[in-house]
Amino acid sequence: MPEGDFLRLADLALTGRMAEVADELARLPAGGTEAIPVIRALQRRLLMLAPLRAKVERGERPDAVMTSLGKALFWKDKPLVEQLLRSWDAKALETAADRAGKLERQLMLTPVPTVEALGEELTALARAGRRR
Repeated sequence: MPEGDFLRLADLALTGRMAEVADELARLPAGGTEAIPVIRALQRRLLMLAPLRAKVERGERPDAVMTSLGKALFWKDKPLVEQLLRSWDAKALETAADRAGKLERQLMLTPVPTVEALGEELTALARAGRRR
């Protein structure tokens, strides 16, 4: 699975697209070798969103925050990032990042990382994303 697909899976979960998350998880190899790269892609997205959301919570408008990024964000990602910025508050991003970190540690300590643990976490994240 190419690295861009890892981020796509993370984004699908954050936007609450449960059916697509399930489809992508079904395509992952059974050995679990893809679990940690997917979690790390999710963590990168969460780390990118957190300071942007902090600006919004300090009173800046989401569209102004997006404009301030300039070319630092790939133009095709801007609509998605703005949607996530409007949907996820700082506390929810913190919780998601904490859970992703715990799952990464759990998977790294497991002799054979499981796709099931990743699937459970991404499904829970997709449920949270759907409610937003």
